[in-house]
Amino acid sequence: MQVNYPGPEPFTRIVELKHATGQICENTTIVREYPEDYLPGREAYYPVPSPDAQNLYKRYAARAEQEAGVSFIGRLATYRYYNMDQVVGMALAEFERLHIQYTGRPPASDV
Repeated sequence: MQVNYPGPEPFTRIVELKHATGQICENTTIVREYPEDYLPGREAYYPVPSPDAQNLYKRYAARAEQEAGVSFIGRLATYRYYNMDQVVGMALAEFERLHIQYTGRPPASDV
């Protein structure tokens, strides 16, 4: 699912997402992660828990709670670092919660 690149490549790792979810399909998506200093003007992809950043996150979280019909999950939504398997687990749990909310029953389990 993940390959780390500690060498001269401009990216630090690639992730092929279908392996995290167990999907069986002919297509694929590969994500490359670049370090902060490689892309000028971009923020680090790991949260820096400074007091200012925490206060800004609280403002965003309060606003997110007011949004109907939108799910906020994962690293950016919680301003915390998670491993990819944890984020995929959050997404699958949210899917199950929404499926039950809208259909009144859990999703079929034919895997």
